[in-house]
Amino acid sequence: MKALQYRTIGAPPEVVTVPDPEPGPGQVLLKVTAAGVCHSDIAVMSWPAEGFPYELPLTLGHEGVGTVAALGAGVTGLAEGDAVAVYGPWGCGTCAKCAEGKENYCLRADELGIRPPGLGRPGSMAEYLLIDDPRHLVPLDGLDPVAAVPLTDAGLTPYHAIKRSLPKLVPGSTAVVIGTGGL
Repeated sequence: MKALQYRTIGAPPEVVTVPDPEPGPGQVLLKVTAAGVCHSDIAVMSWPAEGFPYELPLTLGHEGVGTVAALGAGVTGLAEGDAVAVYGPWGCGTCAKCAEGKENYCLRADELGIRPPGLGRPGSMAEYLLIDDPRHLVPLDGLDPVAAVPLTDAGLTPYHAIKRSLPKLVPGSTAVVIGTGGL
């Protein structure tokens, strides 16, 4: 399959041919239909060699949507052909932070070697993307994949801010939004 990889510190990414991934038990293989380019992708490529946190080459892209191409043993609740978005923050799903819905602050991610796509593991800027757990997939329910792909990261930032703020917004209160970032 074709993939956009960051291969050398300081050099531009390259389109290369890599082996197709195959799902193992509990994993889902997606055929990528859309991938977003985020400022994080650019930031990764601007980091110096000293202390670079990921192994190269790295397939870029942590914003992705696709259709289920294959299911690993034991995966239920999905079928081949289902259109899904990849939820960006990955965690163990069982620690206190994950239970609060804050998987990007997972207390066990380092211990378990959990890395989200494009940030330490192969990302969505490829023809196929391997997902470790189906709980990281959200049905598109008819949304256009190209329109939906920014929601997997840029859309989550304001969503989480709004979700945290809603209990404090009582009738008659005022909320101020300063800037919209990528949205």
